[in-house]
Amino acid sequence: MNEPPFFTVLTASLNNQTTLLDNLYSVKNQTFRKVQHIVIDGDSKDGTVEILQQLEDTYDLSWISEPDRGISEALNKGLPLAFGRYIIVMHADDRFIDPNILQKVYFSLNNEEIDILSYPVVMEDAARGIVFRNTIRCPWWIHFKFIFQHQGCFVHRRVFERIGGFREEIKIAMDYDFFYRALKKKCSVRFENYPVVVMGGEGIGSREENIPFRIKEEGLVHRINEQNKIWRLAQIIFRLFYVPYKLRSLPASRATFNKPEKNTD
Repeated sequence: MNEPPFFTVLTASLNNQTTLLDNLYSVKNQTFRKVQHIVIDGDSKDGTVEILQQLEDTYDLSWISEPDRGISEALNKGLPLAFGRYIIVMHADDRFIDPNILQKVYFSLNNEEIDILSYPVVMEDAARGIVFRNTIRCPWWIHFKFIFQHQGCFVHRRVFERIGGFREEIKIAMDYDFFYRALKKKCSVRFENYPVVVMGGEGIGSREENIPFRIKEEGLVHRINEQNKIWRLAQIIFRLFYVPYKLRSLPASRATFNKPEKNTD
């Protein structure tokens, strides 16, 4: 009988044929073998399904391919299938930085005492090359902005059991909302120094055309989750300065709160 997985990797995908193969092989080639990989595909038409069929019997890979309403719904479809003690979300253009990463992470987590273990990531940027993206090591800053790189976060399954999955009405800032709720519930966090994942490019929420909508959703995250009057006042003051500053940095054609197109990469 096979041992249950210690890690589950959740990957949302939509027409990511060009990058998904690297994602799959980065999980398949890990020297730590107790890894489950679940790909939730949004009914891709580009050859993604054929890639998944090709690799599904070569390691612990399972997948779904059907229409969805975005990343949050896709990830929620994968959660009931996840049996790992720790879950990490890696999108279809992300990959582990080397084959030994999960073995190293396991040594930090095998006692299962930590709820959230947060690592930096590196990003491949066409203009700037390799960019190191660190976390903000001040958990209280979550009241204002997202402090993690979610592709570098290993989250114990008890966190999901305690706070639930991803809010499907939040299309871009679902990671911010999830971790906001987790820290409100006093989930424990530890930060590490070395990167574990290579991002293939800017995430959906960091793309220039989606920044105004993400800013709007961050305000929604504040309103939904924060009941403390002092923190709510601080958030209002923060956004009075932050929102105009952020929007001024965008071209005029982007500085509107338009809903982004559906995207699950």
